[in-house]
Amino acid sequence: MARLGTDLRQTLTLRQLRIFLLAVQTSSASAAARQLGISQPAVSQHIQELEKVLRVRLFERVGIRLLPTAAAVALVDPVRRTLAGIDMIEPSVAIYREAEASYVRIGTGATACIHFLPQPIARTRERNPGIQILVVTGNVNELVKAVEDGGLDLALVTSERLRPSAALEVEPLFPEDFIGILPPSLAYQMPAELCAADLARPPLILFEPGGRTRDITDDWFAAQNIKPIPTMELGSVEAIKTMVGAGLGVSLIPELAASGSSDGFLRRPLMPPLQRHLCLVMRGDKVPDGGLRAFITELKLSAQAFMAHKEPALSPISAD
Repeated sequence: MARLGTDLRQTLTLRQLRIFLLAVQTSSASAAARQLGISQPAVSQHIQELEKVLRVRLFERVGIRLLPTAAAVALVDPVRRTLAGIDMIEPSVAIYREAEASYVRIGTGATACIHFLPQPIARTRERNPGIQILVVTGNVNELVKAVEDGGLDLALVTSERLRPSAALEVEPLFPEDFIGILPPSLAYQMPAELCAADLARPPLILFEPGGRTRDITDDWFAAQNIKPIPTMELGSVEAIKTMVGAGLGVSLIPELAASGSSDGFLRRPLMPPLQRHLCLVMRGDKVPDGGLRAFITELKLSAQAFMAHKEPALSPISAD
């Protein structure tokens, strides 16, 4: 019996089952053939193959009529349940091809999470009320590894020092300038464009070591032969902005973190300019569903809007 079950899984076909059920319902091979759009000999052949696989006679042939045997009557119900289950496969997953019922998992850094993602997430949810978007933050290497392993659908990270991987696709989203920020009390003591030496003189507040943003700023100082000694090293860009706004030092931060901000600090462009590039990272073999496609579209629209409405880094200085 075990071997018979194995043979069934290997040789039983949905076409045989559909033809069998039609033959029972119509009691005619020719009628079943007409409904299926195939020839009458093809129907007879499929029935014979099914009888051979099951090792029972399913029909008695009386003239042109097919009369189901007791074995055929016993088979009708399980065949109907099987075909009904098969018919439910496509509808059960169809909604997941659409954005309305998708589940999207994205990883990013804290700055992009706070200052960039809220708008595209809100717009995606507004247009697709059933979508679920999970956001996790972490360092670039962890997030990219999660994408590679399938734990995340997408990562929004900086491309600088991103290790190459044949499994991943990296798509640039937008370049982002760094800017210097300083308290108003230093407005007349600092030049309109800040070089590494300018930022190294006052108390300097930097991102904590080990992160990608700190690596980028360290490289900028090193390229100008400056080795800064920070008075504070903080893990949050919001904490850095608060400290600078309180007059406790100067810093350089991604422009995105300062957009629309009113934290009591002034902005200055850097000389030479410093940029990082935000990109989307996804597995190359991943087929995005409707929800992921909709979310990526909103990310790109938000990136375009950010680039179109970038604020000038130079803050106006009051004449008072």
